[in-house]
Amino acid sequence: MGIGHMSVGLMSSQRMPSTLDLEPPKHGGDLAYWQRKVGDKALNWLDLSSACNREPWPIPQMESSLWMDLPDQVALLDVAEGYYGCRPIAIGAGSQHIIESLPILLRESKPLSDLRVVVPRIGYQEHAFAWEKWGYELAYYDVLEELLEQNFAVAVVIQPNNPTGEWASASTLSALIDHAEKQGASLVVDEAFIDPCPELSLLADVTQSHWPESLFVLRSVGKFFGLAGARVGFVFCAKKWQSALKNLLGPWPVATPSLHLVSLAFADVAWQEQALQSLSVRQAVFIERVIPKFNTIFDSQERVVNPLFVTWTLESHEYAVQVFEMLHQVGIHIRLGDDWIRVALPAMNEIDGLDKALIRLLKSAGGRELA
Repeated sequence: MGIGHMSVGLMSSQRMPSTLDLEPPKHGGDLAYWQRKVGDKALNWLDLSSACNREPWPIPQMESSLWMDLPDQVALLDVAEGYYGCRPIAIGAGSQHIIESLPILLRESKPLSDLRVVVPRIGYQEHAFAWEKWGYELAYYDVLEELLEQNFAVAVVIQPNNPTGEWASASTLSALIDHAEKQGASLVVDEAFIDPCPELSLLADVTQSHWPESLFVLRSVGKFFGLAGARVGFVFCAKKWQSALKNLLGPWPVATPSLHLVSLAFADVAWQEQALQSLSVRQAVFIERVIPKFNTIFDSQERVVNPLFVTWTLESHEYAVQVFEMLHQVGIHIRLGDDWIRVALPAMNEIDGLDKALIRLLKSAGGRELA
């Protein structure tokens, strides 16, 4: 019996070789790296590189016993069901943990000839990286509607896209779910940034009792709640995947203090309502006062505004690097892409300082050169 299990494992690894020595993607939220690289002058930089809420849910004091008790997820699953409108199938150490697990979960259900995974050309890079390192064949799409005419094993949608901020229409997503179901494929929809617009979530339309077998929806508390360090994420999918997913994630993937904090955050409806109002007010101020200056510095009006961030498309990677370095000179750290720049929505008490820093840059010789 042991030999039989070993044979199955060997066959699986042979038909889907892993490439775990790949170079991992880079991320925003990397201010500590820059502080180590450039020294003390980076200690006071305004970090707008991570698109997490700059006015996060306030952390209360915790009982020390939370650090001593083994994690029990039931309380968080109960309150998460109220927050999301349906019960998560599993909890992971951030939605990243789920992203890492899906290629392993699905590889036994995909034949050798059907390993094609399609991901957005510009998007959260860990999606592509997760499938690639487990031996899947990667393909990229520019427009989601392209997928309705294609065959694939897995398709990944980021709703809204990070970093482009673009949204897929409800009709396209519905058609894509049907398309995936008909061909026995899987559709992964990453909704990490959707909390400010819950009515646009697939969770508002799909019921647990009629959940498509092909569909996986990922949610996170890192963005809207600003609790990226808690490392808590959720997956919603058909119940047939529940046991396998839990076995992949392990018995205690999230620490007891994190489970407790997120339970409190989900139950804090007053803060959630206040946070939505704050995002709206901050965005209006940012659009009026700050975006015109960024438009001048970036020499680009081509941008997408999201409740938590704004992304500009620039003329080249070289120009984006030049802008990135100039902003460092006035103490602003943002997210640098190939030919795009993403700026997190600042906290209200950060906008004045940001505005003044941009004015200093525009008045400098380098700023005039960029403009």
